[in-house]
Amino acid sequence: MSVRRSLPALALLAALVTGCSSADHQASTGGPLNGPDYADAGSGEECVPAKEGGSVTFGGDELHNFGSKPVVIDKVTLSKASGLRLVTSVIVSTSSSLIGYSTGYPPVPEARNQPGIDWAHRREAAGATLSPQPDNAKVVNNLVLHLQVTGASGVRMAGVRVQYHVGDSDYVWHNVLGLTVETKKSSC
Repeated sequence: MSVRRSLPALALLAALVTGCSSADHQASTGGPLNGPDYADAGSGEECVPAKEGGSVTFGGDELHNFGSKPVVIDKVTLSKASGLRLVTSVIVSTSSSLIGYSTGYPPVPEARNQPGIDWAHRREAAGATLSPQPDNAKVVNNLVLHLQVTGASGVRMAGVRVQYHVGDSDYVWHNVLGLTVETKKSSC
């Protein structure tokens, strides 16, 4: 017995198969932002004191485009967060040091007003384009997060996740440090 299929039925089948395969698409972790140190992702933790309802600045990560084409950031999220909410994430160009970690947001004036830190021209991370950079770039892209403390104990996150694309290829980047927020004492 032979089965005859019409062209419209075959086209529909091809569209369904293609749609299913793209739904299962996973972003690669081997993109141009990962660079040579990606193996250390999640290997450390920072601690900052803050009260429930307060804010924390998490700004110790550099997004370095090691590739040859521009990178576009699609989304920034927290990994395994408990008692923390991401309020905003920005990219700050700096030629000196990174903003770092502190209680409150915006970052303390000593951090954001250092020579070489262009806080005044920060831009939203989601939608930002990062140009390719040489290994020894003079200006770097500092990812700075404004986090709100929503819990009273066990406040932490495993890290930060950045979803981005280069052309039609999707990638994901994870940072190296997690965060613990000390809500009971004024220091860690």
